[in-house]
Amino acid sequence: MRLPGLLKYVFSTVLMVFLCIASAVAQDMPDDSDRVPQVWNVSFEGNIAYTGVVLKNQIATEAPGFGEKLKFWDKTGFELNEKEIKRDIIRIRNYYQRRGFVNIEVGYRIETTNKEWKKEVFFTIEENNPIRIQDVEYEIKGDDKNVRQIWENRAFSRAQSQHPYQHGNRYEMIKEPEVVGQFSDVMKNLGYAYVDVNIDAAIDTSALSADISIQADLGPRTYIDSIKVEGIETVDKDYVLREASLKQGEQYSLNNLQTAQKELFNHHLFRFATISIPDQPQDSTLNLLMRIRENEQRSVELLAGFGTEDKLRGQASWTHRNVAYRGHRFSVTARGSFIEQYVNMGYQFPYVYNTKSSFIVSPFGQHLLESNYELLRAGITNSFIYQYSQNLTASASYEFTKNQELSRQRDISLPDTTLEYDLSSLQLTGYYSQGYGRQQEGWVIQPYLESSGFFGFASFSFQKMSADIRRFTRLSSSTMLATRVQGGGLFQTSSDSLPSNIRFYLGGTNSVRGWYRHELGPKRVQVDSTGFNDYVPLGGRAMFGFNVEIRQELGFLINGLGMAAFLDGGQIWETFARVPRRPLQFGVGGGLRYQSPLGPVRVDIGYKLNPTNQDLDIYQGTNHGSVWNRIGIHFSIGQAF
Repeated sequence: MRLPGLLKYVFSTVLMVFLCIASAVAQDMPDDSDRVPQVWNVSFEGNIAYTGVVLKNQIATEAPGFGEKLKFWDKTGFELNEKEIKRDIIRIRNYYQRRGFVNIEVGYRIETTNKEWKKEVFFTIEENNPIRIQDVEYEIKGDDKNVRQIWENRAFSRAQSQHPYQHGNRYEMIKEPEVVGQFSDVMKNLGYAYVDVNIDAAIDTSALSADISIQADLGPRTYIDSIKVEGIETVDKDYVLREASLKQGEQYSLNNLQTAQKELFNHHLFRFATISIPDQPQDSTLNLLMRIRENEQRSVELLAGFGTEDKLRGQASWTHRNVAYRGHRFSVTARGSFIEQYVNMGYQFPYVYNTKSSFIVSPFGQHLLESNYELLRAGITNSFIYQYSQNLTASASYEFTKNQELSRQRDISLPDTTLEYDLSSLQLTGYYSQGYGRQQEGWVIQPYLESSGFFGFASFSFQKMSADIRRFTRLSSSTMLATRVQGGGLFQTSSDSLPSNIRFYLGGTNSVRGWYRHELGPKRVQVDSTGFNDYVPLGGRAMFGFNVEIRQELGFLINGLGMAAFLDGGQIWETFARVPRRPLQFGVGGGLRYQSPLGPVRVDIGYKLNPTNQDLDIYQGTNHGSVWNRIGIHFSIGQAF
């Protein structure tokens, strides 16, 4: 068989087919003189207050994108329509006028590009000076004592200084609902459920000024008279009211109602919850209506994920949410990955001592496979959890475990060493969040304290302290600054060594990127019969780390797409005495985010700025690594922190 001849035949056949198709397409394509004029570009001139991207979202006339311009066989869908352009002028004018530019002037012109049928539409804008707020007055109607309390209230003073209708600001009619909502919320939180807030704007178009009058009619101060609960089947009404923290006779507060609704909505017994004020006479008493929809008492949950550290991971759980119809919760959970296999049972007793606290008994078993050790452990945890407020939760736990640890030797040819030990420890934890909600902005603080050696059951006595502090600051509607600081220390009272799983580690997808899991910090060389084999992380008794990350949403390109740039740093020290000898190490990089139904799918690339010889696999002057030793590629589901 002569292959070159066959290839020549195939090539000539494909070429003829292509030429035939191209000829047919060319015949079907209309001549330029016969083409309907189409919008090729849309531009804006003279706009200062608002960008072209913003203004394009207000009009109907649009131009084809880059990909659509490449479709030479299809040029439909962007026909020039001057009637629609004139309507767009009205849309632009209304957009500006509702934002204070009463003397806005908008026009347009159409220009031809390199082809007669390609038209470029220019919207010409002369914004002129906007209306500025000259004076702001407040008028509160109600009982003199109540009015005086309003004026002395800190939330009311804060609303006065923070709302957008301030002296010298541009008067924007569109912000009126925002201002009304701010003052209404303040007064509703003080018990005035029927407050009526209005805004009167006196506009002088010649002087381009506006005098604002914010008026509030308080109405009666209201108190909760009764609470009706609808939709409950297996849960007692008293249980629902206790969970909502609403009582008959207490003063009405909008914030308390919103908090109660959130508590019920997030409760494991309920899938849906609303609290409303039904129609009723507007007097000092108030009747509330709760609508509840209970969750299924029993449920099964299956989860799966993937990451560079644990590879494939999965979780299965079975839950009974209302054991004995008393709100008790029983669950069985099993999860597995290439790093960890874990199974536990948990039984939760709610409202211990008739408070918003719970007691959980949880036996468990775990198999953990790290780069420097393998751990088998089983035990039981007894936890008392107290919810002080919606933002603050604290817990105290006693944990007893039996452990078997296999540690890798310096010489790979030797068998792993086995350490069997018991731990009996008291653990105190806290969780505080301030403002972390829909806007993903605020503080998160997590302290941790562990002390081992209770009741004489422990093979090791030690104290472990750590803290994780995070701050999320929104720089714009699409930009977030995320920062994190963490630190910890181990204080030992008995032997000179500690099991590997108790020590601190850094590095990895959710830590200092550029280094893989647990790889940052001191290491021990591992050799075989041929010489150098690997460096194994040792962990340490002192730890400090930080992360600074800029997160930018790119929804204007692809919905749900985002990117991030980060600087991470930290260090692990074997002892506190070695802290001055081992400087901080840093990783820098960036990544992409995509908001999926499972959470943000994340790919980060980190670069080690100041690696050690151990990080680069350099042993006794010989480089056993490559350029990739400076780079860490991290893939996971969820944000880094």
